[in-house]
Amino acid sequence: MAGLNPDNFPVASLPRCPVAPLHRFPVLSVVASLLFVIGCGNDNGEIGNYRYRSDMHAQPSYRKHEDPRTPVKNTVPVKGFVEAVRDSAAAAKLINPVKLSAANADSGRFLFQAYCSPCHGLGAKGDGLVAAKFQVPPDLTAAKYQKAPDGYIYYVIRNGRLIMPPHYEAVSPRERWLVVNHLRALQQQQ
Repeated sequence: MAGLNPDNFPVASLPRCPVAPLHRFPVLSVVASLLFVIGCGNDNGEIGNYRYRSDMHAQPSYRKHEDPRTPVKNTVPVKGFVEAVRDSAAAAKLINPVKLSAANADSGRFLFQAYCSPCHGLGAKGDGLVAAKFQVPPDLTAAKYQKAPDGYIYYVIRNGRLIMPPHYEAVSPRERWLVVNHLRALQQQQ
């Protein structure tokens, strides 16, 4: 093996390629040039003002939650504002912007019954139907929760705590405050 010299090996002659050079066939050279030019186009499928490609992503469609209507002239868009809360200590400083009224009380009761009563029960005593199958949730009418700031309860509704799941996707910020108001009304009945 050590004495192998590559110059001693016979070189096999390669067969000639059956395809003739491109200059002999002008159609092939035009096609090759066209493919080269198309490859130099931009990402939108255009070369100059000529559009050679139309893809599905270049269609008049709308993103999820995007309003398909154009806004009225001279109007200011309202996106809303949700306070960013890092932890429960920062949440305790939040002030409830939703005032208690008859209409708000009905909405808060409905939301509490829909989202909270399966575990916490209709009276917030921790005696809901689901609580019998799992860990019993706390009595939200207890003195400990009566002293808790509204912002803390809002934070727990949004982010959850221990085995309580977060409700940030199901309950909007205003609805969370309505639930807090209903809970305060239940606590005052004690």
